[in-house]
Amino acid sequence: TGKRVRLVSDVDSLDRYGRTLSYVYLEDGTFVNAELLKNGYAVLMTIPPNVAFSDYFARLQGEAREGKKGLWRQE
Repeated sequence: TGKRVRLVSDVDSLDRYGRTLSYVYLEDGTFVNAELLKNGYAVLMTIPPNVAFSDYFARLQGEAREGKKGLWRQE
């Protein structure tokens, strides 16, 4: 709350429904999308052609799942 974020688009900035597609960074450089996946508080959803971080995100999600973090705790 009250923090500025920077939104960075990949190839497309909107999906077919007009929703914004962005990577989110905090002022200190924290990559919010990656942090959510890393800590198990998000599920990967890739919308081609926006695939710049898809391998990285898949790895982070896999590590969170294996480590039973966040959403994966109950699995």
